[in-house]
Amino acid sequence: MKDDESGRVSAADLLLEYTDAATAARARFRLGLSTVASDVETGVPNAPIGAAARGTQSPPAGASPDPSTPWAERLRNPETRVDGAALDGHSRSDWDLVAAEHLRAPYRDEIARQLVVHPDCPTDAALVLAAESPFDVTMARQGTAFSAALDRRVLTARQFALEGRPAWRALTTLTRHARAVYAEPRIAPLDRVVDEAARMLPGPDPAAWAWLARHAPDYPGTFTELCADAARAAGPDQAAAAAPLVGSDPPDPDTAHAMSRRWGHTSPLGLLGRLPPEDAAAVLAVLPSDVCDVFRRVNEPLAGHVVLALMRDPEIDAGALIGRLIPDRETVGVLLARHDRHINAVLLAESSDAATLYAAFTATRRDASPRVRLTAFDRSRLNGYRDGCLEAVHGHHTALLRTVLRRRADDLGPAGVLRGLVSLWEAQGRAALLDPRLRSLLRSTPATRQALRWALNAPDGLARLRAETLRHEHPDELVAAIRERPARAARYVPDSFWPAAMAAHEHDPLPRAALLLLARHPSCPAELLRRAADVDDRLAVELAAGSREHALAALAGPLPPTSRQARLGLGWFGNALADEVLSVREFVELGHPAARLLEALADLSGVFPDGHAEASAMIAEHARATIGGDPEAWAVAVMLLPDFSGTVPELLATAAAVAAST
Repeated sequence: MKDDESGRVSAADLLLEYTDAATAARARFRLGLSTVASDVETGVPNAPIGAAARGTQSPPAGASPDPSTPWAERLRNPETRVDGAALDGHSRSDWDLVAAEHLRAPYRDEIARQLVVHPDCPTDAALVLAAESPFDVTMARQGTAFSAALDRRVLTARQFALEGRPAWRALTTLTRHARAVYAEPRIAPLDRVVDEAARMLPGPDPAAWAWLARHAPDYPGTFTELCADAARAAGPDQAAAAAPLVGSDPPDPDTAHAMSRRWGHTSPLGLLGRLPPEDAAAVLAVLPSDVCDVFRRVNEPLAGHVVLALMRDPEIDAGALIGRLIPDRETVGVLLARHDRHINAVLLAESSDAATLYAAFTATRRDASPRVRLTAFDRSRLNGYRDGCLEAVHGHHTALLRTVLRRRADDLGPAGVLRGLVSLWEAQGRAALLDPRLRSLLRSTPATRQALRWALNAPDGLARLRAETLRHEHPDELVAAIRERPARAARYVPDSFWPAAMAAHEHDPLPRAALLLLARHPSCPAELLRRAADVDDRLAVELAAGSREHALAALAGPLPPTSRQARLGLGWFGNALADEVLSVREFVELGHPAARLLEALADLSGVFPDGHAEASAMIAEHARATIGGDPEAWAVAVMLLPDFSGTVPELLATAAAVAAST
């Protein structure tokens, strides 16, 4: 039985996996479902992940595969339609030839996907076919062969990371799926496998890293073998005899692109970011300069402690590194404390986080101590923002200030507009407020009309304007402005804002849209996060992955349909289980409806096999204690499953009671 055209195993078949094959076959017979005769005769269950039924693990000894085999050539033809019938009946040697061809020059992603999920595909071939091609990596396309292999329980993520070939393409594939882009949430089970791979890298030995830089991108073996060979290359004698590195010549315009293509947008620097800062710093301290140069040309996001460690070298272009920074509050604070104009310019140009932008604009004010002056080029680049940046009101970049005041006044609110006028006055004097381009803005509200009068007539106009701005920036006033226009909740708010926001919400709930925007602030307190989750199911699901309280609350409701609402089919529970926010026992005993729990466990089998095995053992124990080997009870359980709203243990107990009463 199949659940859909993608070939996913149905919930009924997943349930019957918890009994022996003979009992499952008899239950299917009672239900009039298809039965595999050999299951009844031999009692052999469906093969689990990596079972021998998928093919022997090691290729037979013999001559090297001939890449001119007709089958391999047909797979290269764009007109070739690859389906089950076209792939049936091929020998193990044919599959070995296909794997060798894919190693030499990868097949199209759709071809690799069809090959890897075919029942005849040996595990060794699947470990090769699941790796993304360099073309997909360069074009920022995420291949589907790997996710299909996990979805169909052909491979596990850990198996692929350690045994996939070629080593670096396999690891790059896993890394791209674990955390595809800066803004995308991580898939914790995959992320933990990549962390394990990072811990296998050589220690602080220059020769081992020189060998790794030279051989890793083209290494034909597995990642386990790669790390072992790098360790064997360690030692001072090996370092002296090392050959020049590929890509270690002075950079040219195409170098970064070429190196990213060669390394697949994943270099050891990215993996070092997964190690504790002290371990990463120990390696970076001894990394040969030519090796470091090669790694730095790979365009990939870098952890803050890696960026800071690399910046200790005065010859390194700090701006280029910061452009690839995965930002965090501590790293941004350290970078701004350097008072470096190039660093500040990159933070202003590359950041989207309101708190980071606020800090960067404040650091580049004319009255900052010490003052950090941006270059004329960087100032002109900032002024090119078409709609401005809301946090620019805290800085002294006057052209950008005028842009944001004219075009974003509604989003700024009274406090933001007044703060922008104060900054403009501070930078260019009271005459700046008489700019004809600001005339309509200054006449739009009582507060701005008063600011205009002070600019025209009051000797202490700036002091008065500052006082009025501080009044509007009081937390209670900010809350009122957000109620009026919820979009203003996306702006930077000081820490003093949060108690006032909580008190206001207790008295009169904030608009739903405002709550959701406030919940995106890293500094949002847990209590307000909970209130936001109460009004938005999607946010509740996101929070459930990182908070035990939210996870248990999410389990109180039905599980989401799997494989259709998240990458790799995983919902919030994948992260919650892998990060041990939620125990496997709680998931099995509380997750409902039963059919979705079974599907969820099937999706976890490839990415979180230990958790899947633990959950399966629990369900098998429940089955033995309730319905045992009674085919009639199993048939009842299958009939109840589609509409049953309770948990799997409740389903089994109900089926046992129904079968006993008939």
